[in-house]
This record gives sequence, structure tokens and C-alpha cells, in this order.
Amino acid sequence: MDSLQSLQQQLIQQMDAYQPCKNQPEITALTAKIQLEQNLLAWLKAQQDYPQFYLHCRADSPNEQENHIAAIGQVRTFTTVNHAQTFVRRADFTLVGGMTFNGECDFYLPRLLLRQVDGELTATLFIDSQKDLSVEKQLAGKCLKNFTKSVALEPVVQSVRLVEKKATQAQWCEWVEQALLEIKKGSFTKVVLANESIFSSRQPINAIDFLAESEKKNTGCYHFFFAQKADYAFIGSSPERLYLRNGQYLQTEALAGTAVMSDDEEQNQRQGEWLLKDEKNEYENMLVVEDICGNIESFTQNIEVQSVELKRLRLVQHLRRKIFAKLTALTADEACLNAIHPTAAVAGLPKQNALRFLAKTETFERSWYAGTLGFMNRARAEFCVTLRSAFVEQNRIRVFAGAGIVAGSVPLLEWQEIERKASGLLSLLQNSGEHICQ
Repeated sequence: MDSLQSLQQQLIQQMDAYQPCKNQPEITALTAKIQLEQNLLAWLKAQQDYPQFYLHCRADSPNEQENHIAAIGQVRTFTTVNHAQTFVRRADFTLVGGMTFNGECDFYLPRLLLRQVDGELTATLFIDSQKDLSVEKQLAGKCLKNFTKSVALEPVVQSVRLVEKKATQAQWCEWVEQALLEIKKGSFTKVVLANESIFSSRQPINAIDFLAESEKKNTGCYHFFFAQKADYAFIGSSPERLYLRNGQYLQTEALAGTAVMSDDEEQNQRQGEWLLKDEKNEYENMLVVEDICGNIESFTQNIEVQSVELKRLRLVQHLRRKIFAKLTALTADEACLNAIHPTAAVAGLPKQNALRFLAKTETFERSWYAGTLGFMNRARAEFCVTLRSAFVEQNRIRVFAGAGIVAGSVPLLEWQEIERKASGLLSLLQNSGEHICQ
């Protein structure tokens, strides 16, 4: 039976046999495949090399492939999308990473990349041919040292206490009032205000265990983990796709407009029917649609916006419109990322005016919250919007949530919405029941 041991052995044999030659490519990829269903979070928990990256891509239908990616270590780093795109065009390897809310880039070629698709596990070990071979082999061997190990994922149930909210209810409602005044003056039509809440737990929380609990209970979401070092990780389970590119075909979406979810199915049905008919939420969603379509129209053709539908989650439900387009020749991920991120669903519209308002109003740094994480290569790219997310640092948890403010928004109702969103991840620490995505 195939196993991690056989995969490790294949990679070690290739590495031992590898010798640089004339006209050697700048990066050498050693690849091995086996038929194996491997829990990549349990595998990642046993690894010692950083950075560490994990992405479980959202599947919108039973026919879509389950796509999981895990990566450790790094060979090349890129701090601009342009440099990352240039490398992909030249070398055609998969880069992982993304962009913070404010547009800071962190893309990199990992030392070791694992991809699980429909029962097939592929491992790729990268060697930089432009560096000292003995050093590269030593670093590669270090990555393979714990390759066959996995650590059991454990429950994370424990109590947490609130330490601080960056904005109190009164302060945050005042932010909303200020936003409504700017909307009335015509400064922008929408702005997405967020808040940061800091909690502490009695015992340190393993971020991978935390995410595994979310992944187990939250279906229909992207699940992501990004750690530059041990004991400090960014994790989340986001319902929102930034975009999926398959060749020259682009899929994105407008996810905006919110109603509550509960254990009462009849009430959920009524809330969903109300949401579909509510003018304020319909207006908010259409602003996002128009923003995305306007931003991509210069490098796409045949833009198609599908009919509105409900995206039902654990604690809330959203309006969603899927958007499809074909990229023009030579258009790739640099154009897509710069045009779409951040969308009006997480920033506002017009984008620059909304961003200026957020910069002077919010009293915390969003960092990776409402940013984007994913992967890209020549053939395919997929990025999620990093919502329903938190930073986990031992027993300290920083949770983020936001709400779109448009004309007609009621401050108290918007506060209740972000509180409900923020409770989603934390409830996993105290709830062992089965749920749908938050």
C-alpha cells in the first residue's frame, strides 16, 4: 500500500541522484505521486519548517474536486505581484501566499508542496539551482526529516474571556454614523467597517487544531492557515471567493447583504425570503457586482452575472451573485489581483475614498483580515477573501468581523451583525455539535 514513507523514499532517491548540468533551469522540481488520502492538517502539525501554508479550496458542487494544498519552507520570495507573476511565467511553478488588506504582498515558492486531489497525493520538492548545491540539499533534507510524521488532531474545547474590543459598541456605532454622513455628502456609496476583538484562553490553543475543528464543522468554505513562525498563525474559514482562474476563464462573485441564521428552519426560510426582497441589501450586493464588473471589463470579455442566490452559513446568510468572464490574451493573475482586491464587499465604493475613510477611522491594523490568500501557476489560480478569520498566538486570539454600511444602515443592527460574525470561530472552542459554515 502506498504511504508517506514511499513518497519520501521517491523524493530522497531523486534528490540523491540530482546533479546540476549545463543550461540547468534556475529551479529544479522533484515530484512524486501516490494514491493516498492524507489529512494534510495532521501532517502539517508534525512539521517543523516555516513558513507553513494550508488551503482547502471551496467546492461549490458535489462534482467539483476536493483540492487541498499544504506547504512548508521557502525557496524564493516575492514582495510584489509583478515579480511573482514574472516568475510564474518564466518557471511555471506554483506560488502560494497572497496580499494583505492594504495590498502588501507575500508570495513564495515553498521548499515542499503537497497537493491532495481526489485521493491522489502529489509532493514536489524544490531546489534552487543558482545556489550552493550542498546547502540546498541540506535544506531539502531537513524538510524531508519529518515528512512521514503526522500528529493527531485534538479537540480545542475550552473557555475564553474577552480582553479588549478595539471599538466599544458606542464607539463603533459612532463610526457608522460618521460613515452615513459621508455617504449623504456623496464621499462614497458604501464602506465596510470592521472591529477587532481580543480574547484569551486558559491554555494555549493549537491553531491547526482550531482550524481542523472549523474545517470539520464548516462546509462550503475556504479553510486557510498561514504561519511565518511557530506559535503565531493566521487562520480562518471564509465563505467568499476572490476569484478562480482556470486557464483564461475567470470566476468571481459578489457576496454582500446579510440576514441571521438560527436553529429554527422556518425562521431561516423567512429571513432568506426577506433578504432576497430587501432593497437595502439588494442595493449593497449590486454595488459589489458593479464594482467587480467595472474593474475587470478592460481585460475580459463575455462578462456574465448570474441571478442572485442565498449563501446559507451557520450564523448568517448572504446574497451572492456569481460572475463569469473570459480573460483576454496574455492577461494573468497580476491584473486579476490588482483589479479585484479588495472588493467593495470588504472595503467600499469608490474604493479609494472608502479606504481613506477606514484608514482614519478604524483604530486597529487589519493586516491579513479581509486580505486574500491562495495559489497561482500558469494553468490555474484560486484565491479566497480572508474573512471569518483570527490570529492565534498561544492563548491569545484576535478575531475580526465587518459589515457593509450603505444609505439606510442602522448602527445598532450593524453592530449586532459583526458581533454575530465574530462569535462564529470562538463558538468552536465551546461547542461540539455539528454545524454548517459560519
